[in-house]
This record gives sequence, C-alpha cells and structure tokens, in this order.
Amino acid sequence: MPRFRRPIAVTAAAAAIAALGAAVTASGAISSGTPSQASNDVAAGDAGSSGSGGLWGDLPGGVAARPYIRSLSVINGGVATPVIVDGTPTAPPTQTGDVTAVVAPFNLCRAGESPGPGRCYATPNRVGISLGYVDGGSVETDFATPGAPLRQPVDAGTVFDLTIGLNTLGTTLRWSWLNGRLDYWSATGLGREDAQIHVRLRPVVTPAIDWSLVPSNGCTATPIRDCAIAQSQGQTLSASMVLSLDDTLDASLTGAVFATRGAVAGFLQPSGTSDAPVLDLQVASAHLTAAGAPQTGELSALIPAQALLNLYGVPPADAAAFFTTRRTGDAGTQNAPTFTRWTAAADGTDGLLVDVSGITFSAPTYAVARRAAAVRTSALRAGGRTTVTAGGLRACRARACTVTVMRIPSRTAGRASVVGSARTSVVGSFFLTVPAARLGPGSRYSLVYRHTAGTKKGTLVTTALGTVS
Repeated sequence: MPRFRRPIAVTAAAAAIAALGAAVTASGAISSGTPSQASNDVAAGDAGSSGSGGLWGDLPGGVAARPYIRSLSVINGGVATPVIVDGTPTAPPTQTGDVTAVVAPFNLCRAGESPGPGRCYATPNRVGISLGYVDGGSVETDFATPGAPLRQPVDAGTVFDLTIGLNTLGTTLRWSWLNGRLDYWSATGLGREDAQIHVRLRPVVTPAIDWSLVPSNGCTATPIRDCAIAQSQGQTLSASMVLSLDDTLDASLTGAVFATRGAVAGFLQPSGTSDAPVLDLQVASAHLTAAGAPQTGELSALIPAQALLNLYGVPPADAAAFFTTRRTGDAGTQNAPTFTRWTAAADGTDGLLVDVSGITFSAPTYAVARRAAAVRTSALRAGGRTTVTAGGLRACRARACTVTVMRIPSRTAGRASVVGSARTSVVGSFFLTVPAARLGPGSRYSLVYRHTAGTKKGTLVTTALGTVS
C-alpha cells in the first residue's frame, strides 16, 4: 500500500500545533492568536510576514490559486447566520468580533527555494483551516474566553457550516483531520481542481500545551511517535482542520476524514498488506488536564464508500459488521468502538463512521481492519468471456453462500456495478463466467459472500478483491 512522503519534522510539528490554535506563553496565559488571512496572503519575504515557511504569495499562481472559503455560517439553536457568502481567494472583509476562517499553507517553499526532502514542497503538502474571531489585526481561536465581543455567539453547541473550494490544489486531496466534533462531511469533484468540501463541525475543549516545558517528543510528528506530556497547562474551546495533499497515499482514501476531541494531534497511517490492509488512526495528548484530572478524548473516523470498496471490497451497507478496531501503541483504556453507516442524503457521504470514546493518552493508535480474512480470487479473460474463480471457504461448505461479483470503476468512485452472482460449490469454492464486455482485462472487482439460508441468511460472510488478467 502506498505510504506518506517522508515528513518534514520541524514545520509539520509547528503546523499541527498552529492548527489547534493554542499555545501557552511564558507568563502562563493561553495565547490563541493566528495570523490573519491577509497575513497569509503575501510572499514569505514581504514586509510584515513571519515564519520560515512559504505563504500563499509563494504558491505557483499566487493567492488566486489557493484554497478558499466559499461560504461560512454560524448556527446556534438551528438558526444560521451567514458570515462569508460567495467567497473568493481574496481575504473577506471583516470587523472586530466577526467569526471567520483562516486558510494557511504548511511546508510550502518560499519563492526561490528548491523543494526537497527535509526542506519544503513546491506546493503545500498540508493546508490548515482555523476557525476564530477577528480581534484587531489577528484572529483569535479560543472561543471560551473571547477578548472581543463576538458578533456571532459561539459555544460548545455552535455548528460551523463551511464550504471550502480547493481551487488548483483539489487534484491531490487525500485525508483530512479535524479538531472538533464532526456533524456532516461531503467532498465532491474528487481528483479535480474544482473539488470542494462541505463540512459542519462543532468546537471542542482542547488541551493547551507549553511546548517549551515538555521533553523532546513525537506528539506532533507525522506519523506520531510518542507523546510524553504529563499535564497540559490550559484548555481552549476551538475548531480547526488540516487537509492532507500528500498524493503518495492511496487515491481511494481521497475524501476520508477523522475528527478528534481532547487531543493535540492526529494522523492517518496506512499499514498492513494489500490482502489485509489496515488503517492506523493515531491520536496524541497529555496524560492529565490542566486541572489534574485524567485527560480523555474521542475519535471519529469516516471511511468513504470508495475506500471501503477499493481497499476491502465491502459495500457501505455491510461495513458496520465488517470491521474491528484494536488499540496498539501505549497502554490505556477506551470505550468499545461503534460502527455506524453514513449516507450521502443524511450525512453528506456514503460510508462508515468509526467512533472511539473515553480514550486515555498519551499516543494510542487504533488499527481498523477486517474481521474475516479475504478469499483468494483470480479472473482471466479468454475470447469474449471472463471467468472468475475463488478457492474454498469453510463458512460456505455446510450451507452454500451466494457470491456477487461487483466491478469497481475507479479509485475515487463510491459505487460498484453488479456483474453477476452464483452459489458456492459443496467445498465452498466459486466459479462464474461473464461476458468480457462487463468485466474486461484490467478491471478491478470484488466478490461479496453472503449466507444463503438459515438465521444468517443475507448477512455478509467476507469479501475478496481481484483484477482481471
């Protein structure tokens, strides 16, 4: 399975911290400011800019080519207040106290800087989106203790409704991480420059860390290595996003998203094998809250339909009973994971939502994998026919299983078409011949096994993936 590019340790860590919008100053006060959109829309060498990385003015095509907020509404008690309407790559006009969103590049090269491992990328490999409110020349991201009267009230029940145009960077969208509670997610136009994201999320209580006081660690590394933080120094009520544009990740994970609460960082790391792929969901946080209580958190991961089909061969309707989630890494506890079907009509995306709550820290990984082993399958075209076969399956010996052959059209498509179906033999093997016009050379397909009779009739047994030779 394709992996992530080698991370850029310093800038990636700084980006993850900045995305949470909170740090602790030497005086012990929480500093939650982030540069305004206008400050991000210059070249790194321009007067008034800061930091070592590139800004949107350094992007090929400049500010006009960057992702931007098409629309933003603040919803309280079911009443939506629009604050950005028909947005463009130009920074929107704002007043003090206005809720807004800042779009920032991570790991982008400065103008004239050569991209390379350990340095930077020609285009950003991450994009951060921080929700906040205008306070003078900056944007503050802690809604719990606003330093200016908010023109649009925000509390833990507030919903931010955003539409994000990815502009010229839309072709390389992969997974996204949210610091917040995910209510709705829709990623459309995947793989194209006109791709956009429609998301609804709520702010969450987030630990604030004084990074100058903690030992060297991998809390915000990509992937996360360890996180030996005894206690946070404060907390904020905040919401933010990080969009990964790393196109070395399997394209079927385009549009996948996971959200964390009570964490300082999160990361998605594919592992396993092509026959048994695993999605490792990593989170990190301090052991204790600022008040000295155990820090607990939550994780919600949305695996979209195309990832379910392309990585596991399982239709979204069957996915809730298909997976298991196991904690690895550091020891700790959590509540039993839940698996919930998401639909495009109700939730924005057809797929599976994996929820883990009551997580204790410091840096656990939750490995999402299939419960039942895949069946080995092969398919060969001869003349105008394609024959699909699979070896014997013990669960289908005593009572036959029905096997449906489904053609998977592309890495980013969330639907598969039924090619044909048949029952397994007395030894649990499978054989089906179909017209090559329906399943030709190079076509990827899935075998979906279901019980044919008894109390389990119609339920999923397992799946298999193959490619026609």
